[in-house]
Amino acid sequence: METGDNQSFLSLFQIGTVDEIFYSGDQVLNDSENNKKDDQIMIKTEEGEVNFDDLFSDEFVLDGINVSTTHDEAVREMNDALNVTNPPILPEPQHSTSRFKKLTESELDNLEAKRQSESTKRNTKWGVKVFQEWSVHDSGSEVDFHEINSDELNIKLRRFYAEAQPANVSKRANSMSEAQASEYHKNSFKAIRSAINRHLNDLNRDIDIVRDKAFKTANQALDGKLKQNVADGLSRPTKHKDVISTPDLHLINTYLHSDTNPIVLRHKVWYDLSVHFVSRGLELHPQLHMDSFKFMNDETGREYVTLLHDVRQKNHQGGIDFNECSDKRMYSSGDESCPVKSLRELMSRTEEGAISLFNHCVKQALKTPKSMDKWFTTTPVKPYQFSTFMKDISKNAGCSKYYTAHCLRATSIQALSDAGHELRHIMLLTGHRNEASIRSYSRDCSDDQKRSLSNTLSKITSGSTTRSESEVPLPTISQTATSSTAASTSDQLTSGGMAQQPVATFQMSSRNFLSSGFMANSSFERCVFQFHVHQ
Repeated sequence: METGDNQSFLSLFQIGTVDEIFYSGDQVLNDSENNKKDDQIMIKTEEGEVNFDDLFSDEFVLDGINVSTTHDEAVREMNDALNVTNPPILPEPQHSTSRFKKLTESELDNLEAKRQSESTKRNTKWGVKVFQEWSVHDSGSEVDFHEINSDELNIKLRRFYAEAQPANVSKRANSMSEAQASEYHKNSFKAIRSAINRHLNDLNRDIDIVRDKAFKTANQALDGKLKQNVADGLSRPTKHKDVISTPDLHLINTYLHSDTNPIVLRHKVWYDLSVHFVSRGLELHPQLHMDSFKFMNDETGREYVTLLHDVRQKNHQGGIDFNECSDKRMYSSGDESCPVKSLRELMSRTEEGAISLFNHCVKQALKTPKSMDKWFTTTPVKPYQFSTFMKDISKNAGCSKYYTAHCLRATSIQALSDAGHELRHIMLLTGHRNEASIRSYSRDCSDDQKRSLSNTLSKITSGSTTRSESEVPLPTISQTATSSTAASTSDQLTSGGMAQQPVATFQMSSRNFLSSGFMANSSFERCVFQFHVHQ
């Protein structure tokens, strides 16, 4: 044991230079066993060994003070001087037991930024950029949205709406007339106005350029501009997504049921989910995992599949006002084209450990699918790859044109509308919050309806007033006196064609009854009519 630091202490006893301090029993000084009374503390010096107890046999003077020290007190002082103590017991680490998280200011800012999708942010940036470019051209400087007041902004917007023109007019003229190419579409003007409004809201400005009375003259200028474009023939119609024609639907379903291989199976499940959950096709599927579905049976014993979690869509990003339908169902059809059966097969054909529902194909399974149990790896399909699915389906099926994923949504809504389902029921599936939005999908007529309308009008131009019974569509009447379910409509879409209601045949007297009197130009909801026909 080193004793250099303790020399001054022991020199009080005038015993010379201390070489070593030890127990007579060769035990370590700080051992817990050293409290035995039989052990002797020995001090080794140049002159020999000295028993520690002998140092306290007589009274001695310490700095002029008489000290009478007992054996126990001396040992305690000795140990204190030599720092012979047990290691300190450290307190247990304090673990937070709070149920609440602690976020930094940066993390809070990121959460706040999540309220808008990336596409919305891009549109906001584009709209503000167009307005600022006009401002630089008009006044030589950009608008300071932090400081500008409502009156000044109204004056600028009024002039902007009247003077704004798109860039690359010559390039746009390749797909339209040069005069039309030099004017923004009405939807583009609305998008720019909404972008500026969002930007002001992001800056916490209490300004609404759409609804505030302070911007009445600016909005009147925009309204007049759009009406003038219509009068001048510069307004272009809004292009809605195509509804898949009935012949092409038959071709698609023939392709999806023609063969069993990884590509066709993946296409079929993607197609079934797009139709039954009325999805745009590019929003739903990247969010689906192997554990996203729950297989259940209704009160009649019929099997169906429902989602276990909400999904983000263009018109439903979540948030405080999010009110998604939580019980969308895809029912089993009980035949070879059953969508539930296809979903089960896709999941069973995927390698263990996969997280995403849609994954890359096993290369060997593409060559010899019948020899492989697993067709899909654990590598998920990237979001952008879903954009090619509908084009590939259209190409492989030999359709008349290449359809997009959004066409499936338009086709599903059109089929539900033609089948007579109430708008509020359709809105539960689509996620729309008002009827005006859903009507934009179903405002158009089917090809059969358009042909019937044209044939009827052709009778006028040809001088014939005779109408054939088959040329005028009759009201659809359910044989069960109740509207068919949305699931049955989707089943017909995925199994071979557009949904068609059973049609009753009426004699001329019945037709006259439907087209005259209280039935003419009338609208009925949730009603049941019974007709008794006597032969």
